[in-house]
Amino acid sequence: MLKYIAEEETPVVLFESTHRIMKLLKELAEHVPGRKVTLARELTKMYEEVLVGMPEELRALLTATPEKQRGEFVVIVG
Repeated sequence: MLKYIAEEETPVVLFESTHRIMKLLKELAEHVPGRKVTLARELTKMYEEVLVGMPEELRALLTATPEKQRGEFVVIVG
């Protein structure tokens, strides 16, 4: 899957669970480090949040604030 994302030039949209988001960000940092990623967390819910940055930046942010690792994620790889 990540090989496909690395080769694809158009944005790719993924759905990810709270249990795998950190692993996905790590893998994205390895395979597509120069592509911007948008994390949309808890869409249409009370705690909706949208974060944008490079995979490693987002991983650092979620590591520093573990409560942001909760919820359902829509991931857009630019």
